[in-house]
Amino acid sequence: MATLDVKLFYLAFIFYFGGFIVFSLYVPFRKDGVYRFATALMALGLVPQTVAIIVRWATSEHVPLSNMYEYMSLMSWMAVLILLLLIWRYKRPLMGSFISPLVFMLMVTASMLPKQVSQMLMPALQSYWITIHVTLAALGSGAFAVACAVSFIYLMKVHKGSDDDGIVRSSLLWWLFTFLCFPLILHLILVIMGVNPPSVMVINILGGQYGNSGSLAISLGIGLPVGALLLSLLYNKRIGKADDSRFGSNLFAVTASSLLLAGLISGLLNKAGIFTITERSPLRIFEFFGVILVLLWPIFFLNFWFVNRMKQKVIDKIDFNPELLDEINYKAIALGYPLYTIGALFAGAIWAEQAWGSFWSWDPKEVGALIIWLFYSGFLHARYNRQWKGSKAAILSVFGFLMVILSFFGNYFFGGQHAYT
Repeated sequence: MATLDVKLFYLAFIFYFGGFIVFSLYVPFRKDGVYRFATALMALGLVPQTVAIIVRWATSEHVPLSNMYEYMSLMSWMAVLILLLLIWRYKRPLMGSFISPLVFMLMVTASMLPKQVSQMLMPALQSYWITIHVTLAALGSGAFAVACAVSFIYLMKVHKGSDDDGIVRSSLLWWLFTFLCFPLILHLILVIMGVNPPSVMVINILGGQYGNSGSLAISLGIGLPVGALLLSLLYNKRIGKADDSRFGSNLFAVTASSLLLAGLISGLLNKAGIFTITERSPLRIFEFFGVILVLLWPIFFLNFWFVNRMKQKVIDKIDFNPELLDEINYKAIALGYPLYTIGALFAGAIWAEQAWGSFWSWDPKEVGALIIWLFYSGFLHARYNRQWKGSKAAILSVFGFLMVILSFFGNYFFGGQHAYT
């Protein structure tokens, strides 16, 4: 039976889902009553989620930040709080139409994670530094999530399409090559060379079990990040022109949002037992990536069709100044950066020294936090000294949040001293 804090979490989930639906209705109708109702639903959801955190704190007798469910719940709480502040500060309710879907995805992800309350913490967690470490890191990540959502608005807002149908066709052909043909060719090469990665991945469909797909999934999974890099290189070299660069930004936004959705669906399928990845395998993350890539194929084209169909009807009518969106993106990252720096790095290092006797141990989670910090440091440096604004800043913001999500779920794939969370 669910505990009180979990019931309150799901009550907040219902409010957030309602806010997401009503904000979606605001896009075509543009009625003040609709956005006020949507904003009220998000605000109402924040109340039981806040109470859930307090109740869980009282029940466990320690700050509820000892597992991935609690971390993700706090991240979504921060995202909702910033959303409400942005609507109050800038009077732009359409931000809710883009940020609320990301909040909903964070809540869905949290709902899939184990929710048991840890009554007795292991000695490594019995420190007030863990409170500072995880709290600030989660709040910083929530700010990065808002920056990502705002960046999606920016990339779709500045996208003016292309009058040259050849540009669109060439872009989609290169997308198909890098995300479909290239991974399959890579798998074929590995098969011909006799290099079949070991895998016992099992897929359960319609009552049947299929256990011979692991090697293919690994090949596709390796092809996913390599294909993403290859697409950017090919697009800039072969297609990208000064007058069509904004189309490339839109292509990136559609691909990134499709990846987030494909990753969420993959997690749901894994939790439902539709597929089971290999335990204790260094290649298990590529098995998961392979499933994401397969789902990405239909999701991308549906998303691409939807965005371009809604372009003239909705997106072009969004009353947003691109400079304002760029400013909000920067301010959200400027808020999240010091929180993440103090929490993930400094407080984390002090806690690690107290818990394990070393400030740094090259744990996978530590390395991931360092990479994310260096990335956002580079973002702010490029902003100040290179004047990187607009599409460049938006793309970096989206890419940075994808790294945050990958680092968060790294516990499942890389192990290490943070695996207990």
